[in-house]
Amino acid sequence: MPLVVAIVCVSLLAVPVVTTLVLQIGTNRLVNETEASLIKQAAIYAGAYAVAFETEPPEAGGAIPGYYLPPPKRIFWSAASRTFRPLLNLRQDVVEPVRPDPVPTAERLDPHYLRIAPGLGALADNASRTTLSTVVFLDHQGIDMLAGESASFAAVPEVQQALQGDVGAALRWRGDAGTRLRLAVLGGGTGFRVLVAYPVISHNRVIGAVYLSRTAPGLTEYFAGERSAVIVLAVVTLLSAAVVGTLLVRTMLRPIRALRDQSRMVANGSHSELAPLGHYGMREIADLGEAVITMAGTLSQRSKEIGIYTNHVTHELKSPVTSIMGAAELLEDGHLSDAAQQSLIGTIRAQGERMDLLLHQLRDMTRSREARRGEPGQLRDMLPEISGLDISLAPPDAILPLSVAHGQTVLAHMAGNARHHGATRLDLDWDGRTLRLSDNGEGFADIDLGRMVEPFFTTRREEGGTGLGLAIVVAVLELYGARLTPVAAPGGAVFEIEFG
Repeated sequence: MPLVVAIVCVSLLAVPVVTTLVLQIGTNRLVNETEASLIKQAAIYAGAYAVAFETEPPEAGGAIPGYYLPPPKRIFWSAASRTFRPLLNLRQDVVEPVRPDPVPTAERLDPHYLRIAPGLGALADNASRTTLSTVVFLDHQGIDMLAGESASFAAVPEVQQALQGDVGAALRWRGDAGTRLRLAVLGGGTGFRVLVAYPVISHNRVIGAVYLSRTAPGLTEYFAGERSAVIVLAVVTLLSAAVVGTLLVRTMLRPIRALRDQSRMVANGSHSELAPLGHYGMREIADLGEAVITMAGTLSQRSKEIGIYTNHVTHELKSPVTSIMGAAELLEDGHLSDAAQQSLIGTIRAQGERMDLLLHQLRDMTRSREARRGEPGQLRDMLPEISGLDISLAPPDAILPLSVAHGQTVLAHMAGNARHHGATRLDLDWDGRTLRLSDNGEGFADIDLGRMVEPFFTTRREEGGTGLGLAIVVAVLELYGARLTPVAAPGGAVFEIEFG
């Protein structure tokens, strides 16, 4: 139970964590798409920037300004095609503070940049109506080419990367509210902006940079465009959950509750009221149901047997106990002759031996019921040696589906009963399924046929018989699914042991 509680608690705690993780994965995908879109836009702006710079003639004798690219970067920017891997990862990167404002600077734009700035500004105004991106054109020093006053973005990390010939990218909060509501905005994806700084290359020099920014679309905006699909998905999910829940209730919960009720009935002793369920749902639960009914039947049978054995044992012990108590009272008087005293002592001894035999056989029968089946053995190894009784078997190499130990127990009782009833010969015939035992003794009356295998039934009670010999045989044979049946026959007793 503590383990179940712990699992449930962990599961409940995992729900918000997993939900946030899923939201971040989705938002991260939108961030990467926004970043890729900004890089493509920046490449177009940078191309237009470079063409304008190269078309507008510089001042006479003026050198091309900007950072001179080292060989590895020259190779990259001179390639026929360029691809960029995602630079941002919402689940790993730190969301930076709000983008700082440009810093006023004493540096001034080169006249060359001043001449191309209006055209670039017009391009940005027209394009941003569709791209919804904010564009800032920077010279090689990081100065905003379209600002009224000279101001520089050179201190911003992503811009520094661009002015060194690399593409810079950053995630930045849109405002201070983002830092306070970090979890909510990260889940929705609307609390920060994606910024990309792209270098402008001309004659292997970084002559400037294009600095773009845009707010990544939130998951709500994405799902709004897929409203129909989301509604269908939600409906299908709910229906699937309802179907699965119904199936679980029908195939597991109801049968398990029914089995629980049956188990309680077994515990309360109501064995006879059990019946197979109309629907088990699963093969495993059906097997469990059959096992419960089988267990109930076994318990009921054992309960009846215990009641029968208790009554019979009480009855069988009452007679010798009464005889012993009577003899003891007579001996206490002390006015008996020696012969009378010896007779009473003999009675006590005989009745004590009868009680010991009865208890010994009860113990043997209990052990027989609790024993386990063994491997088949040779019939000749199971034959007992009883004085005055000749035992024959056919065929001589017969193998009986009993263990040698259990076979010895069965045949010892059967042979002993035959000898007690005056038999001098016992024939055993095995046909592969049935063992037939026939002797030449006194036999038994037809009226006793139906009671021969009942516990405590005996035809020689006066001679000390307990009626447990055949009961022990039956208990052993039940382990192997075999049945002992007395057969009416003229002259002698005949029993058949049939194996399933």
